[in-house]
Amino acid sequence: MAIRKREARPTTPAAADEDAVAKQAEEFGKGGYAPEVHEAPLDPNAPIGPQGILFRFNDYQKQLLKESADADRRSQQKLLESIIWPELERRRAARNQ
Repeated sequence: MAIRKREARPTTPAAADEDAVAKQAEEFGKGGYAPEVHEAPLDPNAPIGPQGILFRFNDYQKQLLKESADADRRSQQKLLESIIWPELERRRAARNQ
């Protein structure tokens, strides 16, 4: 039985935007093109959406958090936020000095 070669599929010409991307990739390989990175400014007053950040702790720490939240008469989430965010802002300010 003879082995038959697959027939090549017909190719379509590249779109103009694909051509531009290919040219940029070639320039990047030559060291002439570097993608621009725009860092978005951080707004501490921006609305907060659900992020689902996990926080690990053991049973003792869980009980400690519960007792502290009850003593402060606020939720565990609000207690953690009042501790974590000011500390992170303090550390960021210290790093940027």
